[in-house]
Amino acid sequence: MGKTKPPQHPAAEWPFKLPDSLTPDQIGEVRHRVDDLDAKAQYGWGHTIDFGPFIKEGVLKDNYLYIGGHFDAWGWWPQSMQDLRVADIGCHTGGLSLLMAHRRAAEVLAVDEIPQHLAQCSYLCQLFEASNVRPLGASLYALPDHVEPGSLDMIVLSGVLYHLSDMLVGLLALRGLLKIGGVLLIESNVVPDDEHSYANFGRFAMGMWWQPSTLCLRDMCQFMGSEGADIRLYRPNRCLCRAEKVTDDPIPFRRGLNYPFEDLADAAPRSFELKPMAPK
Repeated sequence: MGKTKPPQHPAAEWPFKLPDSLTPDQIGEVRHRVDDLDAKAQYGWGHTIDFGPFIKEGVLKDNYLYIGGHFDAWGWWPQSMQDLRVADIGCHTGGLSLLMAHRRAAEVLAVDEIPQHLAQCSYLCQLFEASNVRPLGASLYALPDHVEPGSLDMIVLSGVLYHLSDMLVGLLALRGLLKIGGVLLIESNVVPDDEHSYANFGRFAMGMWWQPSTLCLRDMCQFMGSEGADIRLYRPNRCLCRAEKVTDDPIPFRRGLNYPFEDLADAAPRSFELKPMAPK
């Protein structure tokens, strides 16, 4: 997998611009507000946003547009999201949230646990009149307290999985929110290894906890009820993954997982095969 050059697809088009009717003073007010939100966040403004009269560069640059472009090229998300209820978890400035809002999603939950990040997203939604976006300040782990079970058609988890101290508990929380047939779209840093299932400890690099192998990511998706996860490299050591929820059946192994299960009995035989567990 790692020897193949990742495919390149055109970036999604950013659909929002400030109205031509704004005066220079009004444009200046927008720029001032954006700069203020930039200064208040520990790592600054998130996504690069083209406002029309000016471009605000972000620490995450315009990669969200290329992520959206790959989703388009592969048919992983629909051009029209009318009547769909979707979520963008770890939304930061809200680039992907706004792309989905423009595609007429019935509701976009824009979720971030960092108030300064969510403030950037909330301002853009107000500025561009994206009334179908609902900003939600919450940890991913706490989402079951805020979102009804089985109510989401699609979840986008971009640049988040490896920031979770417990990836399995995070995926378990998201599993409960998706409908049967619902889709989880993941963008993650990975080790391109389809033979061994492991996750490197991040050693605090870029604020990450883990760097899973591609097989580890596939295994975790399957463990949480998503069969046939499609995982593709799109940049060196970065992947996109599409996994569809196919069952609400209990997960097979529960002991040791930080979640209050009623029954800890194994639902499937445990394997004693260690060969796939680590690199040679």
